[in-house]
Amino acid sequence: MIPDHPHARLARTVWQAVSEGDADTLSEVCTEDIAWHASGRGRRAGSYRGQEAVFAHLASIGEDADRFDLTLEDIMVGGERVSVLFGMSGLRKGRRLETSFVLLFRIEGGRLAEVWSVARDQYAVDEFWA
Repeated sequence: MIPDHPHARLARTVWQAVSEGDADTLSEVCTEDIAWHASGRGRRAGSYRGQEAVFAHLASIGEDADRFDLTLEDIMVGGERVSVLFGMSGLRKGRRLETSFVLLFRIEGGRLAEVWSVARDQYAVDEFWA
C-alpha cells in the first residue's frame, strides 16, 4: 500500500465514508456523474450513474442484509487508477457469504469518477442476493 499517495488517501476517504454512510463526504470526493459498475447477473448487478443512483445503490446493500461486514485488505495505486481489495462477510435470509472483491477506481481531477466492482466468487454473490 502507498499510504501517502493522494489517490490512496482518496480511496481511504471513500472507504470510510461508505462504511459510515457519510453521504456529505461522498458528495465532496465523487464527481457529480460518478458511475458504478457491479459485476454479475443478479439483481444487484449493473451500472449506476450519478451520485443519487450510486449512493442509493450502496445504501441499499447494507439495508438488504441481516449482517454485512467489510474488511479493507489493500489499496494499490497506478496512474489515475486505484485498486481496492476487500473481504466481505454477510448474512441474509439464512444465507451466508464470505468472499473477496476488487474495486477499480478511476480518478478524475482528484475525485472518484468511476468504479468497477468485481467479486472473486460471483456465483456465490449472485445467489446471496437472489
